[in-house]
Amino acid sequence: MTSFFRAYHYAHASPRIVEDSLAGALLSTKEREAIEGGLLDGLARRDPGRVRSGVDRAALLGFAMRDLPAIAIILARARYAEDTLIEAMRNGVAQYVVIGAGLDTFALRRPDLRERLRVFEIDYPATQAFKRRRLQEAGIAVPPNLHFVPADLEREGIGESLSRMPYDRAKPAFFSWLGVTMYLTGDAIRKTFRSLRDCAAAGSELVFDYLDRSVFEPESRTPSRDRLFEYVRLRGEPFISGFDPFTLEAELAPLGFRLLEDLGREDQEERFFRNRTDGLRPTGLTHIARAAVAQNP
Repeated sequence: MTSFFRAYHYAHASPRIVEDSLAGALLSTKEREAIEGGLLDGLARRDPGRVRSGVDRAALLGFAMRDLPAIAIILARARYAEDTLIEAMRNGVAQYVVIGAGLDTFALRRPDLRERLRVFEIDYPATQAFKRRRLQEAGIAVPPNLHFVPADLEREGIGESLSRMPYDRAKPAFFSWLGVTMYLTGDAIRKTFRSLRDCAAAGSELVFDYLDRSVFEPESRTPSRDRLFEYVRLRGEPFISGFDPFTLEAELAPLGFRLLEDLGREDQEERFFRNRTDGLRPTGLTHIARAAVAQNP
């Protein structure tokens, strides 16, 4: 789904938030048709009049895409991670660790960075094997600076998985952990932060996104919020965790991290969505945060 959203955005949006020219190559025709069908079915339930109005399929799909609150955060968090990674590289960082990489394409579409950046993609072994098959089927070569790290993080820590790779624990790294925290228990989130801290040198940074904890309160329910929660629940991955933006800094400190930046809806709007005319807007559900490894955890 994430690849579909990024591919659709690349094909139809102007200006683009993320320039992902390869996302579509990792989708099969059957998958693309199934996702489009699901989006149109959802639109038919929410707005049957529009579907009966005679508007063509392409226009209906555009309406369906604009109606999904998840798309904005998927695009914004990817853009933010890539922008802040480039900033970190200017400060000497030469290692990038993508936790839960999925079908991420960054290393594949940035040949200009291959001599300056090692990329380590950590993911569940079966998921990673699926991605590697798709790359082979699409005829996309794996660049020499990309290292696949198959790991079950329920059984081993991030540092343990990276120990099998040419990852240098003595040098700073940039970590991204996107689209994951909201599906984990609080204990699992804290365990991952500590595992990451143990293998990250001073000067390392982490970008992650999280749900505002208040969205779990009954008074925060809206039609948009309920659609998103129901969507992930029906796919067997319900939202279960969030952070309080007002206490995030204090929650990260004992885990060995210092909060650098936290982008809520207004910040995301200003940075990525200002003056857009396509209706794409962030919601108040999800924040994007950047934290540095503390000198003295």
